[in-house]
Amino acid sequence: MTQSMTIAETLRRASQRLREASVPNDLMDAQTLLASAMGCDRTYLIINFNQAVPGEIRDKFDSLISRRTLGEPLQYITGHQEFFGLDFFVTPDVLIPRPETEIIIEETIRIAQQMKLANPVVVDAGSGSGCIAVTLARELSGSTIFAVDLSFPALGVARRNAIHNSTDDRIHFIAADMLEAFIEEPFADFIISNPPYVPEREMPELQREVREWEPRTALTDGKDGLSFYRRLLVESPRRLKPGGHFICELGYSQSAAVAQLIDREIWSEPRLIDDLQGIPRTFVVQKRV
Repeated sequence: MTQSMTIAETLRRASQRLREASVPNDLMDAQTLLASAMGCDRTYLIINFNQAVPGEIRDKFDSLISRRTLGEPLQYITGHQEFFGLDFFVTPDVLIPRPETEIIIEETIRIAQQMKLANPVVVDAGSGSGCIAVTLARELSGSTIFAVDLSFPALGVARRNAIHNSTDDRIHFIAADMLEAFIEEPFADFIISNPPYVPEREMPELQREVREWEPRTALTDGKDGLSFYRRLLVESPRRLKPGGHFICELGYSQSAAVAQLIDREIWSEPRLIDDLQGIPRTFVVQKRV
């Protein structure tokens, strides 16, 4: 008979396994995975640390810990990630939403309010999990959102997230390569993108969790990391209304290179917004009137 173990003992052993596998945040990850296995939250584990863990739960938890020791991201194991205060489903078909992408949301909301856009039209090019499209649909109540992705599985995840967050009635899901599905007439107030921007040469330098588990086609263009910026800066003006905005996320060292791609006869001077580490990560240009 397997000896019973308390929550505290179970977490201690699991944390040690994760630490030996060089997994960062070993205790927090262990708590998150045990909470997932038990169907509770981390606070429950802390309050009830002397409670015995049933054998079937321990077996499930051990399986989750084994996956994490191999480098599988915590979010793919639990199937969830928080973004802008909302809960999102994530699978290996989509990138895991990250805090720096929230800057795009904040800036889009700010501009929409500043320009008094009651019913903005937004295109999210390369939507992935739908974190941008869904969040903007929640935050801009009168908006119409187009979530575009070439990946059918990714669109399935995005649609599921829209239903989960009660925004599916205002988001149109389109399977297409960036903007190619749209006629070349000005209809959008915002074109937004978090494109694949990691240069191919930098892929080996990424963290194991990213390099080996997140979808490669959502990470890199297989070239210099600038291909999608070149495309979008040419194709967006044909779909943006005069005064409309193109907002995108940048790699940590790409701001100067992307700024050089700007046609000043079409676009305003670019604005760069830093992340919490002081690195330019969000790029904003306005189509000239």
